[in-house]
Amino acid sequence: MNIVILCYHRIGGSGVVAYEIGRAMAEERGHNVHFMGLEPPFRLKEDDSSNMKFHKVQVKEYPVFDYQPYDLALASQLSIIIKRFCIDVIHSHYALPHAVSALLARDISGKKNVRCVTTLHGTDITVVGAHPGMMDITRYAIEKSDVATAVSSSLVRDSERVLGITPGKIVPVYNFINPRFFNPSLKPIDCDNGKNKIVILHLSNLRSVKRPLDVIKIFHGIHKAMQGRQPVELRVVGEGPLQYEMMAEVEKLGLESHVQFLGVRSNIGGVMACCQLLLLPSQQESFGLAALEAMACGVPVVASRVGGLPEVIEDGRSGVLFTVGNTDEAAEKAVKLLKDRELYDSVRQAGIETALEKFSMDKIVDQYEALYKGDSH
Repeated sequence: MNIVILCYHRIGGSGVVAYEIGRAMAEERGHNVHFMGLEPPFRLKEDDSSNMKFHKVQVKEYPVFDYQPYDLALASQLSIIIKRFCIDVIHSHYALPHAVSALLARDISGKKNVRCVTTLHGTDITVVGAHPGMMDITRYAIEKSDVATAVSSSLVRDSERVLGITPGKIVPVYNFINPRFFNPSLKPIDCDNGKNKIVILHLSNLRSVKRPLDVIKIFHGIHKAMQGRQPVELRVVGEGPLQYEMMAEVEKLGLESHVQFLGVRSNIGGVMACCQLLLLPSQQESFGLAALEAMACGVPVVASRVGGLPEVIEDGRSGVLFTVGNTDEAAEKAVKLLKDRELYDSVRQAGIETALEKFSMDKIVDQYEALYKGDSH
């Protein structure tokens, strides 16, 4: 098949999954894959398969435009790619603007047999799509797609409820990780801690929906409970609008010598290999890719019981879940895990098995390939 993948190039879960689908389709399945966007996906390398190409969307600057019309430029240039490369499938990650541009490009090209597949990742429904001024066009993009998928059953339900999507139109297809980048045998990087130090990790864009201030409160509870037993350190990976509020909270609680802010990192698996626990206290998570990455590396996850996280983590078996905002509960459950070696090892092993079996890359790429071919819906 000749496949176009539309995705955002910035570091994030949707871009990772979009790239890995394209890479697997090209390198392992022998399909021709064309990425389109303003910049290449951040994992795309020059020595990747010759079956993978990138087409940069050229946006015209014109004084009449207050904002550059990326979606229209994408639709117009995608229609050319459809005809030139005999495209069979367009896989859009996010309903807006990608799915709308894909549908428009198909109409412009006149190639009605091109299959439009749309994957919903969360904020395109819960933030953008939920806005009254954007609901109709988001609904249109989903309903008119040949196939619409969502990264969890929770997001399927949210999409049907928020947008009034026809039940059964959206099918759940989980996210996955590439075991080359996330596995329990990875070589640790920046791992200066001794054997007796417990390193706890938080990884996010540090926005309010991730509740990063709760991370500091939970860590404070863990630190107090572990005093006199083992030294504990928190590492924060990522940057965002609440970073300085987190730093202020760290200073207020006297934790400066126990918390490191590492900024944006590319080799997340190597960072995770140094850690014993991941904190993910989010207000909302449509899937929780960071949780899956940590589980695959053998790092137990303490996460809020929201959205798609209970579909990734079986509470008490492959991780620990707590009520959103209840930082005392989270700290208590984390400490119990850290103090009980037998429980910790059991949860760690179950997390690895869940990540590499239930969320197997091959299994999920098989699902997408079937949807591309129209073998199932």
